[in-house]
Amino acid sequence: MNSKWYKRSLFMFLSVFASGLFEVDVHFKKREYFKKYESLIQDKIQLEIDWRKIQFDLSEISSGLSLEKDAKLKANMIILDPSLAKIVILNEQKTEK
Repeated sequence: MNSKWYKRSLFMFLSVFASGLFEVDVHFKKREYFKKYESLIQDKIQLEIDWRKIQFDLSEISSGLSLEKDAKLKANMIILDPSLAKIVILNEQKTEK
C-alpha cells in the first residue's frame, strides 16, 4: 500500500509539473503571436497611409496641379489674371462668305 501511495503522488506531481510547463509555453506563444499581430496592424496602417498618398499624387497628376506646382517652383511662372491679359492677333486673314 505504501508503494501505491508513492506512485500516485509521483504521477500527480509529474502531471501538475507538465501542465505548468504547457501553461508557460502557451502564455509565451500567445505573447509572441500578439506582438506579431500588433506589427501586422502597424504595417496595415502604414500601407493605408501610403495608398492614400499614391491616390492623392495620382489625382494631382491627372488634374494638372503637379504641372502647375512645377511651373511655379522651377520656372517661377505665375497664373496671369485674365482681366489684365491683352490678346494680340497677328496676320489675321479675313474670311469672306
